[in-house]
Amino acid sequence: MDWKDKRVAVIGLARSGLAAARKLKEIGADPFLSDIRSKEELKDIITIISDFEYELGEHSGKILNNKLIIVSPGVPLDIPILEKAREKEIPIWSELEFGFQLVKDTSSKIIAITGSNGKSTTTSLIHHILKESGKNALLAGNIGLPFTSFPIEKGEYDFIVLEVSSFQLDAIERFKPDIAVLLNITPDHLNRYHTFDAYRSSKLRIFENQTENNFAILNYDDDECKQLNKTGLSKKIFFSVKEKVNEKVWFQDDKIWIKSVDMTSHLFSNDLPIRGLHNISNAVASSLVGVLCGLKPDQIIAALKSFKGLEHRLEWVAEIDERIFINDSKATNCVSVEKALTSFDKPINLIMGGSDKNENFSSLISLIKKNVINLIVLGETKTQIVRMFKKFVNTVEVSDLQEAVQTAYKISEPGEYILLSPGCASYDMYNNFEERGKHFKQLVNTIKK
Repeated sequence: MDWKDKRVAVIGLARSGLAAARKLKEIGADPFLSDIRSKEELKDIITIISDFEYELGEHSGKILNNKLIIVSPGVPLDIPILEKAREKEIPIWSELEFGFQLVKDTSSKIIAITGSNGKSTTTSLIHHILKESGKNALLAGNIGLPFTSFPIEKGEYDFIVLEVSSFQLDAIERFKPDIAVLLNITPDHLNRYHTFDAYRSSKLRIFENQTENNFAILNYDDDECKQLNKTGLSKKIFFSVKEKVNEKVWFQDDKIWIKSVDMTSHLFSNDLPIRGLHNISNAVASSLVGVLCGLKPDQIIAALKSFKGLEHRLEWVAEIDERIFINDSKATNCVSVEKALTSFDKPINLIMGGSDKNENFSSLISLIKKNVINLIVLGETKTQIVRMFKKFVNTVEVSDLQEAVQTAYKISEPGEYILLSPGCASYDMYNNFEERGKHFKQLVNTIKK
């Protein structure tokens, strides 16, 4: 595509929108920026966008004077200006699609990972395995920096490893990963999609442009993934931690087995630094990607051993008076909380609550009855959570995270865990789960001091 002087509107000026705008200018296009938020709300980026033509506080008809629209993931695709753009047959892309258009004619291979849970850990682990094995690999997408923040059009990377969200997939056109990984599909973001079928359809778009030369890696232990053997044209490879479903990587006898043409090696699960059966599953999927990228089993196992996990994902924070504090702020849905509650062998003081995503908390009843000694509840969903669990566990309502941490510390006993695993989004009190997790760690360190 010839980008020289091409008029492109960018809607939404969060990280991916700003990255797209910079890249457009860099390659000679003429971007126009638009955000519904006011100048006061966006005061921190005014100097950044001062070199662009832009509008704030509205999405005006000026957007329709462009040949292409790039929309940020947080912008709903049913807003009026986008409906008008469709009527005028103006293409609407996500930043993910824009990045792909810049990469597709280079030699870089794209590995894209999506799923309701585990995608950040798996994406980071795949990147770690490739880097530790000497490959020039880029980590980008819905984790860290946006896809277009990097010189991807130059073809300098062997592999580009992308965490991909359903919101990003909603506005693709030709996006086609060489290897697509789908970890699971469970109800999430139902405040935006309204139905599970709509959410599922968005996730499955990761495969729609793949050909028989591409790979689709699917979780055989997930009921939704298990049914996708005939979806799309790509080669399907399933993985599992319950049975051997492929000849390359499997989990058996408490070991991850990895096989290549000339050797077979294994890793004991206790030697994997990240804990829980769900993380063993993530490691199996990541190892399978490594094999498909031509790595040797011993290279993959060495990388698995050195992976330290991610911030805000079952992150050990501190031990104070024999109480262990764990930051799992990334757990924004019930499935993530379930996985957290099965990762520890001692009683848990659980901090839950946040902004509402239409989660069905009843799925947690049996695990909370079994593993939780005290439930400390805060946020927009507080009343809903208390109503659900008060008959099964001691429940304490608090006003904010500071009170939650202090309360958990006071009512817990030595040898117990204090776990922040909210099961909800953070937007009622924080800008994102990272901010919530960092605040939790600050509060814990204050107690430690």
